[in-house]
Amino acid sequence: MGTSFTRSVRDRSITPDPSGSRHLSVGEPGNISRPQSSRSTHGNEGIEIPSLGIQPPSSPTSSLDEPISIGVRRRRDNEPSDHGDPTKLTPQRMKHLKMHAKKGCDEHEVPHEEVMTFIDSGSIFYMLVDLKITLVKLCQGNKATRMQELKDALESKDFENGLYNCLFACMSSPNLTAYVTDTQCHIMDFIVKNRDVFKIPPGLLDDVELRAQLGKVVTKLLTNICSAIKTALTTSIVKRTSVADVTRSLARSGSGMEVDSTHWNRISLLRRLLRIFLIGDLRDKVTCELNIDVEQLERELFDADFDNAPRTDVNPSQVPTGTQVNGSHAPSAGRDQNDPDMTYGPLTDQSGVQQDDLDTNGEDNESNMSGSANGVVLLDDPLDSRFGLVEGMPMRYNSTIKFWNFVDHSLLMMRKMAIESSPIVTEQEKELQKLFIEIFQADLAEFPGSKKVSKLISKTNPRWQTTIQSGLIW
Repeated sequence: MGTSFTRSVRDRSITPDPSGSRHLSVGEPGNISRPQSSRSTHGNEGIEIPSLGIQPPSSPTSSLDEPISIGVRRRRDNEPSDHGDPTKLTPQRMKHLKMHAKKGCDEHEVPHEEVMTFIDSGSIFYMLVDLKITLVKLCQGNKATRMQELKDALESKDFENGLYNCLFACMSSPNLTAYVTDTQCHIMDFIVKNRDVFKIPPGLLDDVELRAQLGKVVTKLLTNICSAIKTALTTSIVKRTSVADVTRSLARSGSGMEVDSTHWNRISLLRRLLRIFLIGDLRDKVTCELNIDVEQLERELFDADFDNAPRTDVNPSQVPTGTQVNGSHAPSAGRDQNDPDMTYGPLTDQSGVQQDDLDTNGEDNESNMSGSANGVVLLDDPLDSRFGLVEGMPMRYNSTIKFWNFVDHSLLMMRKMAIESSPIVTEQEKELQKLFIEIFQADLAEFPGSKKVSKLISKTNPRWQTTIQSGLIW
């Protein structure tokens, strides 16, 4: 009974009474009222129990009747127009931005004035416009600088030397279709598709002006290469240099280009065609240097044979008749007197018209000229050099007609021979390679050189060279 009485008194003593004098006063949170003594008598026994009162913080009595949200709600009509708008820079925001900008400018050693002016625009939209203008100006400056760098690279000797080596690999490729006929256009298209092979700087081909300038450089280098090849071949004929030595000297030691038997086949063909071509040049040189009439001299030297030689009224645009081999037309302008094993047949003019064959009796064989295998085989005419030395024969491929046009025409005739030999493409390629090998073997027999061919053959070619030889075909 005593225990329950004590608990009841304690519970009653610690319960705050707002109306009492011992509760916490308003505005004094956390104050603890001074303990008061209370007396309670139960029967004749009196027990004094101290009372402790605790009050949490509270609002003033006058605000208890107000709504809870009254202290945080604000009317929009009373706010500034730019308050809360992220696109507007308030003075406080601008101050923070300028402090941050000053710190960044000091770290990166950038002048403060332009950055502070940018912040003073006061609006993010204005700042974005200013930023875009600055970027456009910067891009234009970078583009102009890049264009100048590309022009300087295009005109540099290092770029020209590297391009020369790649173009020489193009012109010495055993699979090259032609040397002057649309060659520059096809090589430019090949360069566009293989920029890495020719080490073209990025962006150079995207500009029309720079691309045109590159085309002029390619044309100039191709002309130089053709001139160098012809000069080297002419020198090799005089010095009787082997085809391996000629090819190696043309490739140059620093080009990184490897040569093999296919390159020798092509150089041998070019040298053989040059020897034929020089017959016409020799005629003009003799006429000019000795001031004589070569045609009159021919009549006097070969009077008897000339009287028996057949006359023909062929068009000057046509070419002389040659010997037929296995019923097919040979590719070149005529027989080389120094090599009786190499036979050449009729050429066609630039329009594709073919010269009619003549039989041994001097009669026109126009009705039998259809490219059949039963064509008449002509005897060699000692008066016919195939370059207009005989009266009535057309003049073709002399000094006024460039050597490389003659080469292109000869290659075209060789391909026609290969096509006529078989309808199968693989067999046509074999026939064409067979012609190249025959010319190479004849050249090697006449100009053997001092080194064995087997020791000069390259086993592997650089990847860029392989790409050129296998891709530059049209």
